[in-house]
Amino acid sequence: MAETVLVTGATGFIGLALTKRLSAAGLRVRCLARPGSDVSRLALPGVEIIRGDLLDSASLEAAVRGVSRVWHLAALVRPEGGLVSRKKLKEAFSAVNARATGGLALAAARAGVKRFIYFSSISALGPGEDLTDGAAPRPLTYYGKSKQAGETALKEAARGTGLEHIILRPAMIYGAGAPGWAPLFRSVRRGAVVVPGKGENRISVCFLENLLDAALLAAERAESGAALNISEGSLSVRELLFLIGSLLGKEPVLLGLPASLLEAVSVPLDCLLRLAGLYLPGFMGADSARLREACASWSHDAAGLKALGWRPAVPMKKGLAAALEVKP
Repeated sequence: MAETVLVTGATGFIGLALTKRLSAAGLRVRCLARPGSDVSRLALPGVEIIRGDLLDSASLEAAVRGVSRVWHLAALVRPEGGLVSRKKLKEAFSAVNARATGGLALAAARAGVKRFIYFSSISALGPGEDLTDGAAPRPLTYYGKSKQAGETALKEAARGTGLEHIILRPAMIYGAGAPGWAPLFRSVRRGAVVVPGKGENRISVCFLENLLDAALLAAERAESGAALNISEGSLSVRELLFLIGSLLGKEPVLLGLPASLLEAVSVPLDCLLRLAGLYLPGFMGADSARLREACASWSHDAAGLKALGWRPAVPMKKGLAAALEVKP
């Protein structure tokens, strides 16, 4: 009988692609999905859908029963909508990204799961230049801090149970349909892009298929307890925009906004919202931590993965062309 694995977050961009890979490999894939979520794209060979909630212990026990591996991707990234309670938002990040991770790890250990693969984020490390796998984490945002707390919760659960586990920290992932990239692509197509500063800050990126290659390799070869950055390389925002432009036959005009000006607006607005106990998810300018992230460099060393034999199979230009759905 084929091995059964669990995937959380299977309806998301990365989770769906991973589920397709696992299904194509002949595995039985159990997907834990929230009640009411659209699972139509998960109608794949060997895929089983169970409904449940990451914060419900009974759902977790049912999800891990009889599985050999857990791929944990489900997370709260950024809430949508208008003004929300800052306290409730922080509690939601903590509950979904940290407490649920620890709870799922404990349930997996009790069920005899062989390996737990946790998709964290480079946001858990925070920005920096040439950050190694073992760099000291300095997350800035609620999301980054909650993902770092998720790593800690997993380690604590593993320490008490002996659960084999690895932590993966993906960079900015691009590919067809990648969330967050469409507005950037539209701006380049229009010919003008607003950037914080001069666009000289560097960012780590990775094509979706390269990410999956790395994750699947790490799941097989990485030592338990390893925490691995996944990045095919870094380039400046300016370089990225002109590379996208070259694929679209455009030469974008970069409209730089001075970081000092952005900060002059962001900091007092953030302070006012804090005094009122509120947060504005849809506006980066109302969150000084998110603004600092946007202006900073994110450059990561993926030496740990490369030591396992990983090399990005798809060159960046070809991957971006696939994301843009144009010929390279």
